[in-house]
Amino acid sequence: MKNRLLPLLAVATMIGLSSLPAIATRLPPEIRKTVLDVYTKGTVRLDGSVALPDGNFLLPLIPGMNPLLKIKSEAVQKFPGNTSEPSLLIYENGWAHLKTLKKGSVLTVNVPADVPEPVKKKLLAMKLPADLIVPDGFVMPKSLKAFLGDLNVPQIDDATLAKPDFGQKKAESSQTAYSGAGTFALISIKDGTIILIDAKTFNKLAEFPTEGTPWGMTFFNGKLYITDQAKNRILLLDPVARKFLGQFDLPPATAPKGIAVLPAAKSLYVSQSGSATVGIYEAANGKAISKTKVPTGPSRVVLTPDGIYALVVSVTASELSLISTYNQHVIGSVKVGNVPTCVALHPTEKWAYVSNRMSNTVSVIDFSKRAISGTIKTGTSPTGLAVTPDGSKLFVALGRDNTITIYDTKTLEKKHEAKLPLDVDFPGTICLTPDGKNLLISSQQTDTIGILDTETYEFKKQVQVGHTTQEILWLPAG
Repeated sequence: MKNRLLPLLAVATMIGLSSLPAIATRLPPEIRKTVLDVYTKGTVRLDGSVALPDGNFLLPLIPGMNPLLKIKSEAVQKFPGNTSEPSLLIYENGWAHLKTLKKGSVLTVNVPADVPEPVKKKLLAMKLPADLIVPDGFVMPKSLKAFLGDLNVPQIDDATLAKPDFGQKKAESSQTAYSGAGTFALISIKDGTIILIDAKTFNKLAEFPTEGTPWGMTFFNGKLYITDQAKNRILLLDPVARKFLGQFDLPPATAPKGIAVLPAAKSLYVSQSGSATVGIYEAANGKAISKTKVPTGPSRVVLTPDGIYALVVSVTASELSLISTYNQHVIGSVKVGNVPTCVALHPTEKWAYVSNRMSNTVSVIDFSKRAISGTIKTGTSPTGLAVTPDGSKLFVALGRDNTITIYDTKTLEKKHEAKLPLDVDFPGTICLTPDGKNLLISSQQTDTIGILDTETYEFKKQVQVGHTTQEILWLPAG
């Protein structure tokens, strides 16, 4: 064969597609030409899928064990056969492209009605490639779950998908006003202590020594999960009963830092600075699911509101990486400033904000495009970030300047600046109450935290917690 890829692809199918994912999904030139002859405005992606201008995709399907034949550009079956833009293309070598179908705000797939039963049987033996960059909002009908292989994609009953209003955005119901109930958890990395504060009174409730180096926190199912960098473990704390529930031991030299939870999958994403990986663990028992290699120095981890991406800040590499939670692969990395420190997400737009402590900037990233969309020049040593619940304002803590600066998220213009009280020095992480009316500010140099009124931009209270603090996380009541 003239094309050198085809023998490699044949080997890939013989040993299993998951063994050579990059080779398996790189389209041979003949298939590329054929699909673009049909969809002239399509863009072939690295995973073998084709992005279409209307927001749909042609997803590649590959046979698990199938001899590859020489491909002719005209050797393709099209279904339905009576349209210029068929939703299914089957090539001579046994590969196929299946077009997604929009259902309101989601994407799904179906098999065209005119596909003969013998062809459909062969089609259902195919798999989506293991390294597929799964489109945002994609769900798989349960009748076609065989396509998924090892991909972790939401599955929906066919009857549910068939409902006329499936995927349509429903009017948001009025939410109960935030009552102030809840708790704030704080970490003192220096002292190895966890501190609880009442979210209504801001009074200190309790503290818990860890005899380790706690670094990051997340909350799920009534439990606070705390990484311990020095002891390679995850601690579990019940904030209501106010007691430790145990720990998950991680591999030696893991040095865990950031942690986030994916509620739908009941799994934890843990940045492991010692191995430059993100480990995925079951939240119930700490069992390892998989791990993903990321650029050096991973620290913060956040999950996007839709749960599709885990965003990972790598301090040493000065990058923000995007991991697909469908297949746990890095699907892109964005270069940011020097010593990226914190990351915050816009509540409705696909924007991430990364503070760059040594560049004195905040990078604004459109993570749907995996690109920088703007840069905010700040004062000295930006650290903590917080976005208001309505997404209109970005709060930036400036460590060296000891100020909180407020920016308009649309224009990126500076709107206000609040000087910290004398007993709050070098702010780290900052955290808004759920109603956005109060901002809690940690202090890496003193034992006092500040409470900023976000309507008047005045400090209404300082709370002595007895320890320097770096991390703050709001926990719901109960």
